[in-house]
Amino acid sequence: EIDIVVQPDISVICDLSKLDDAGCKGAPDLIVEILSPSNSKREMREKFSIYQYFGVKEYWMVFPEYKGVEIYVLENEKLVMKSDSLREDNFYSFIFPDLYIDLDTVFADKKI
Repeated sequence: EIDIVVQPDISVICDLSKLDDAGCKGAPDLIVEILSPSNSKREMREKFSIYQYFGVKEYWMVFPEYKGVEIYVLENEKLVMKSDSLREDNFYSFIFPDLYIDLDTVFADKKI
């Protein structure tokens, strides 16, 4: 029986036993939420609490409007902000140290 269902924009699940035809049962290792003006503060607080409660190891909140990212890492059962990066910054994942993100590339202004 599934009590709580969320659909993050991006999920990284390293434990393949958590996956079935319905999706992931249990917490992903990394969740990325790409926020828009339509995301309410209430919605994001609720998701943050759910991710923390179920033990998501790393959580990124991406703010395209501000060209920034907040990174939270689970420590002692609490998601703690570890990084607050802006477009000109680069960052590494805390749980995947080989995962490098160049925000200038992510938020590059595209001309049509």
